[in-house]
Amino acid sequence: MALPKEPRQKMINIMYIVLTALLALNVSNEVLNAFKIVNDSIKASNGSIATKNNQTYSEFEKQMKVDPARVGPIKAKADSVKLLTAQMNEYLDSLKTLVIQQSGGLDDSGDVKYADNLEAPTRVMENYGNGPVLRKRIQQLREQLLRFVEPAYRQELANTLPLKVEIPHTNDPENNNDWTAAHFKMVPTIAAVTILSKFQNDVKNSESMVIDHLFSEISKQNFVFNQYSVLVSANSGYVMTGQKYEAKIMLGAYSTTVNPTITVNGQGIPVNAGMGTYDVLGNGVGEHNYNVVIALKDQNGKIETYNSTQNYTVGASSVSVSADKMNVMYIGVDNPISIAAAGVPAETINASIQGPGSIVKSGTGHFIARVTSVGDVTVNVSGTLDGQVKSMGTMKFRTKRMPDPFPTVAGSKGGMLKSALFRLQEGVSASMPPDFEFDVRSVVTSFTIGFQGEGFPDYIERNCNSAYFSQDIKQLIGRCKPGTRVYIDNIKAHMPDGTTRDIGSLVYKLN
Repeated sequence: MALPKEPRQKMINIMYIVLTALLALNVSNEVLNAFKIVNDSIKASNGSIATKNNQTYSEFEKQMKVDPARVGPIKAKADSVKLLTAQMNEYLDSLKTLVIQQSGGLDDSGDVKYADNLEAPTRVMENYGNGPVLRKRIQQLREQLLRFVEPAYRQELANTLPLKVEIPHTNDPENNNDWTAAHFKMVPTIAAVTILSKFQNDVKNSESMVIDHLFSEISKQNFVFNQYSVLVSANSGYVMTGQKYEAKIMLGAYSTTVNPTITVNGQGIPVNAGMGTYDVLGNGVGEHNYNVVIALKDQNGKIETYNSTQNYTVGASSVSVSADKMNVMYIGVDNPISIAAAGVPAETINASIQGPGSIVKSGTGHFIARVTSVGDVTVNVSGTLDGQVKSMGTMKFRTKRMPDPFPTVAGSKGGMLKSALFRLQEGVSASMPPDFEFDVRSVVTSFTIGFQGEGFPDYIERNCNSAYFSQDIKQLIGRCKPGTRVYIDNIKAHMPDGTTRDIGSLVYKLN
C-alpha cells in the first residue's frame, strides 16, 4: 500500500518503519542468556560424548592386544574416524574463536563481551567465506564417515546420522536457499557460537555411531581356534641387578576353567585360571634363557605338550632425559621432557629440577619444565624399584630467552604492497620465526606509523598503543594510493615470558 501524500502522515509512517527495524535488531538479555544456557548444555553434552568415545577407542586397544590380525583392519578404520572428527572439531573451535574475536572478545569473567553483536557472525561466515567452506567440510565428513561402514548397513546409518547439511526455513525468502545466511546472517554472536557447538555435537554423535558400529563388527566375526602356542608376557625384558623379573605364561586359546601343567626349566609353577606366573630375581648382568613346557589334556583325553624358549636381560642402571623440542629450555613456555630409565617402569619415574625453574609430571614418562632465567638447570631423575625409590641419574640443560618475533602487515615483511590490500588491514602482527619449535603467540603493543608520497603532500606520523590501527590511522590509510610510502617504526611486542621487546620496523611502497 502506498504512503499517504500528506507530508506529516508520511513522516509518521516512516518513523514507524524505522522503529520496527530497530526493535527487530534489539535482542533481549533473556534471549541472549537462553542461548548461553543452551551453548553450555551442548558443551557439557559434547564432553560426555567425548568421554564415551574415548572409552570405545580404549576397548579397541584392548581387543587389538587379544587378536591383532582380526581387530587390526577394523581398528584402522576407527583411528581414521577419530582423526577426521578431531580435525573437524578443531576447525569448528577455530571458527568460534574467530567469531568471538571479531565481536570484541571475552570479558574478565570469560563470557562473550558483546553477545548481541550481529555483524561479527555475518562478517566471519558470509563476508569472509567461511560459511560455504564449513558446509562443504560437513558434507565431505559425512560422506567419509559413511564410507567406513559396509554397504549393507550404510543406508540405514545415513538415515540416522546427525551430521548433515540442511537449510532451515526462515522468514526471509532471500535466505531460504542460502545455507550460510540461514544459519549465520545477522544472528547474535552467542547464537552463532551455539550453532557451531551444535555442529560439534553432531560430529561427536556421528563419530559415536560409526565407531560403535565398527566395534560391533569385532564380535560378529567368528573364528575357530585350531592352533596353540605358548604366550609369555613379562613385566620387562631388561632388568637390573637386584630387580625381580616376572613373566605371565599361558597357552593361546586357553580356557579359564581348565588349568594346564606348566614347568619352567623343569620346575612346576603356580597356575590360576589357565595362567601361570613365573618370577626370578635378576642376578648377573647379561642375557638369561629359560625353557617353558605346557601340558594340556585335549577333548579326547590325550595330553598335548607345547614348548617355548624365552629370554630376559639383566643390565646396569641407565637413564635417558631428552627435551622433546630441542636440547635447550626456553623461558616463559612449557618445555616438554621425556624421561626413560632402563628396567624401571615408566609410571614410577619422577623428576625434580635444580636451578631457576620447576618441573611437573604430565603423563607416563613425560614432564613439563618451566625455567625463569638464562643459564643452566639440572634435571634429577628417580625411580621406584621393588618398592624403593632410587636415584637414576641427572641431565643438564641450557636455558635461553625465546627469539624475537618479526612484524608483518598483510603477511608481508616490507617492500612492495598493493594499496588496495593495505587499506583492508586491521593492524600489525608479530610472528615467531618459523624454525622456532614452540607454538607461542606474541602481541604487538605499540608502534609509530608515518605516511609520505602520493596522497600526503607532507609527511604525517601517528602513534598507536595497540596492535590494531586506530580510527585516526584508518582515516589516513584510506588516503593511501599507489605511490604512497608507509613507515612503521618502534614496533614493540609483549612476549609470553613477560617481557616487552622492540621487534624492528617495516617499510612499504604501495602500488
